[in-house]
Amino acid sequence: MNSNDLRAIKSKRDIEVAFIQLINQNGFSKITIKDICTSALIGRSTFYRYYEDKYDLLKKLITKYTQILDDLLTKRMNKIVNDDLLINLYLGLSQHKSSILCLLTVSVDNIALETSFKNVLVVHISDYLRALDFALPEPYIKQLYANNVMTAIVWSLQHGVNPKIANMMNEMFHYLIKKYAVKAAK
Repeated sequence: MNSNDLRAIKSKRDIEVAFIQLINQNGFSKITIKDICTSALIGRSTFYRYYEDKYDLLKKLITKYTQILDDLLTKRMNKIVNDDLLINLYLGLSQHKSSILCLLTVSVDNIALETSFKNVLVVHISDYLRALDFALPEPYIKQLYANNVMTAIVWSLQHGVNPKIANMMNEMFHYLIKKYAVKAAK
């Protein structure tokens, strides 16, 4: 299949939109392939051309939005001190607000957007923390960071981007580093 095939792009988009709407209306567990096809105005064969089942669709959407977060974080982590970069992270995710907020409500068979997002956050902060030694256990620092960032992301998606929150997040992170970290010996 050609990845630039407009029919394929439209069908996948329609399936994803229908899936998100159905999760919001009925919850993930009650959705059937028939429901998705009816809502997306496609045949079952079209659905199965792209997805094995609703779990595969869920996994692919989680992968898609996790990649978006990863790309935004890659840009952000290059200059961790800048509030504008955090604001850009929130704004970048807000373009997908309804889908991300919806998918954050689903956790099935170890498939969860929140877990995937936190894993990406831990990877990115781990790269940054390599140059530091902490008086606290590093896994604790990573988990604290991931949980705080998730709280800020969800808040920003639900209530809009607030520059004061971005500033506070940076201030908290810098306080943590100033108070509990030292440069690692080379």
